[in-house]
Amino acid sequence: MTSPPDRTAVCDAWHRSDLACAVLRADREAVERSTSVRELMVDLVFTDGAFDELYDACAVLGRLLAQAGASPTLASATVNHLADALGAQGAAWVRPARAALAEGFASTIIDGARREATQAWEFPSCVVPLGEAAVAIAASHPSEDDEVLTAWAGRIAKEAALRGVRRAVVCGRDVACAAVMDALMLVGIGAQRARWG
Repeated sequence: MTSPPDRTAVCDAWHRSDLACAVLRADREAVERSTSVRELMVDLVFTDGAFDELYDACAVLGRLLAQAGASPTLASATVNHLADALGAQGAAWVRPARAALAEGFASTIIDGARREATQAWEFPSCVVPLGEAAVAIAASHPSEDDEVLTAWAGRIAKEAALRGVRRAVVCGRDVACAAVMDALMLVGIGAQRARWG
């Protein structure tokens, strides 16, 4: 009968394999910063039957890797490295664990891209000064949600008012334009709608 693998030895082997696979400095930093969740994952594998918790921990590791700017190469290989360290390459938990990690990684990347994309619609990125206390506002925020648009338009109007804007020309999607025009009027800025063509 063989004895179970030593937790520290497994963690060390997994750590070394991930570092050997690292293609970016961020990969190495992400490996170093994720020790506690890695140790939890090893403990959960040793706790036979705790697979739901293991998959949750994998998703957390995926999010941590993405937040650290780690490469997809590392994210796609790390569960295999854990399985190798355990001598469990064909174990039933490996594929679902890899999928959970990939989902955590991808969802974090997508959320970050969405945040970055919507940031382009914030003041001052969406505004062009026209002189004489006037601005042009590009109002094509991608959201269809009334609450999101109202809050966004409020931020635009607030910043415009704080900067002494008195007149604005607004152009873009109908719903977004309406939200901006309403918000500008509430803070006393005269707004005019411009249309393409």
